[in-house]
Amino acid sequence: MNSTELTDSINRALSSRGAQFVFGAETIRIPGAMISINGSIDGHPVRFNFSGPDNVAEGVYVVWVFDPRTKNQIGDASAPSGFPAALERMDWSNLLGALTH
Repeated sequence: MNSTELTDSINRALSSRGAQFVFGAETIRIPGAMISINGSIDGHPVRFNFSGPDNVAEGVYVVWVFDPRTKNQIGDASAPSGFPAALERMDWSNLLGALTH
């Protein structure tokens, strides 16, 4: 997936929660292994790391979310079928709470 597709997937997952991710920059790209994108959710900076099944021992798609202000991981999820499915499994309520408070 590319940054545009990942941004669209994040926003689909956020749409029912009244929030929106705004893409800022792609910071890492290792084809087939990892992509990292920075941006913001409702004005709060956030970084998403996506690691593909070729880079994960369990062979799944993994998403980690970080708050760059605190340098804390504020969310993670995985799915065998792709990043959109992993994003749907994310605990968005806790993630948004950690990001905005």
